[in-house]
Amino acid sequence: MKYLTLLALLFIAGCYSVQWPWTISELTTSGLTDQPVKITTIPTEAWYMIEPAQVSFYSCDISLEELAAGNKLSGQVVNIQMLWEPKPGMTPIEPTTTNISIRLVVFAEGEVGVYGGGGFAWPRGKPESGSVGLLLTGSSLSLIARTKGFVDLLSPAEMLGTLDAKMNEAKASSIRRTVSQVVTDALGTVRWVNGGSPQDDLSLADAHVRSLHQRQQ
Repeated sequence: MKYLTLLALLFIAGCYSVQWPWTISELTTSGLTDQPVKITTIPTEAWYMIEPAQVSFYSCDISLEELAAGNKLSGQVVNIQMLWEPKPGMTPIEPTTTNISIRLVVFAEGEVGVYGGGGFAWPRGKPESGSVGLLLTGSSLSLIARTKGFVDLLSPAEMLGTLDAKMNEAKASSIRRTVSQVVTDALGTVRWVNGGSPQDDLSLADAHVRSLHQRQQ
């Protein structure tokens, strides 16, 4: 809500200049239940690559060495795909507007939960510049796959916060391949990156965002 409030204060006669108040990357995923649980991801690695239909961000608070070892992991990996860039002063902002798809992988003592959905984010910088920041102002996530022992304490959930990443296709691809393999091994089936299109996630997210908006009114 604090990010939505900030943006609301910056609207002046339909034009605004988005300010970027953050000093560190920090994403917080909060459950929207009566007894909400929060998990915070402060990435140790954050990279992105430019693809034909989107810009794909990969961040994690687990080292690649730990991920590759796969021994009772605890931590998070986030994949955000920016499908289109909003234009300040031109993009209409509605409660259900989505321009990103989100995958969140939560590791808990070797158990794995995969969450999917979508939301809205303002970019800071151009992808071609080699460095981009994202300000997530709204989103909706739900559990889409889990290992038998994983306990879902989040669904439905909302991810908010900020992410700074640098362009490096090799490192972004390395995170994607490594996590995809770990998740595939844990679930016994291919999921996460290759387990559905961004549009599938956005369709799921649209329904959750509308539901959230209705509850807030």
